[in-house]
Amino acid sequence: MASILVVDDSTLSTRTLVEALRRSGYDVEIAPDADEAVRLFKLNPVDAVVMDCHVEASSQTIAPVLRQIYPDTPIIMMSGYCGVPCKRLRAADGCVQKGDTTALLDALRTLLCSRHYGLCQSVAA
Repeated sequence: MASILVVDDSTLSTRTLVEALRRSGYDVEIAPDADEAVRLFKLNPVDAVVMDCHVEASSQTIAPVLRQIYPDTPIIMMSGYCGVPCKRLRAADGCVQKGDTTALLDALRTLLCSRHYGLCQSVAA
């Protein structure tokens, strides 16, 4: 069973997302902020990270920080603005519309399968 770290400061969207992930068979850890995300990521390596693209640490997105710790862990950003170019999305392997759990679950399956076969690689931050 794959483990997912969910990073989001919105309690409502986190609850909905966690329920969908658990129903799909994933183990889920939750971090409500960037500092907790980094702490949990260092302590318990996960198979993938799903995070709100607006969760920041010291005015920067934490995805590059996570990439330095475990470079090959897939990171999927959630945003209401996935079609808009944004520096925050550069370190992610994918972006899904926040609230679209079907697209998120599809992206997770694809990235986890790619990682399993050695096809998922870290992207430049």
